[in-house]
Amino acid sequence: MKGVVTDANGSFVTVHIIRKEACGECRACLSGMTEKDMDIHAKNLCAAEVGDWVELELQDNAFFHAVLIMYGIPLLGFLAGVLLGHFALASLLPIPGELTAFFTGCIGVGLCYLWIHSQNHRWESGKYRPLATRLVAEDEDACAI
Repeated sequence: MKGVVTDANGSFVTVHIIRKEACGECRACLSGMTEKDMDIHAKNLCAAEVGDWVELELQDNAFFHAVLIMYGIPLLGFLAGVLLGHFALASLLPIPGELTAFFTGCIGVGLCYLWIHSQNHRWESGKYRPLATRLVAEDEDACAI
């Protein structure tokens, strides 16, 4: 995927991307599937400056790991909360066991998202950040695989 650099700040750039239908299959911009334009903050590996067109890439398996973090960890928190609520807390509270399990499962999801948010600084600075890898021409097709 490619875009134009709108801001260069040290070793990071802000890249404005206009998603085209031809790029719909690469799934690198999944967060922007409904929007046509988006701005992405990327690590500047090609010494890009404002106005340059750059190609963006994700590091190996970064998308898969990010999906596991954002969906897998909260799922485990939900399951742990449901089990805790059903087997440990249901007999102690005056409300039905199913409601106790559901509410403790929701609390587990919330706690997981709070933990993920607290670790965000670690993940944003690492391998989950897109990389501006090379300068490209405006009419060059950077989405071709």
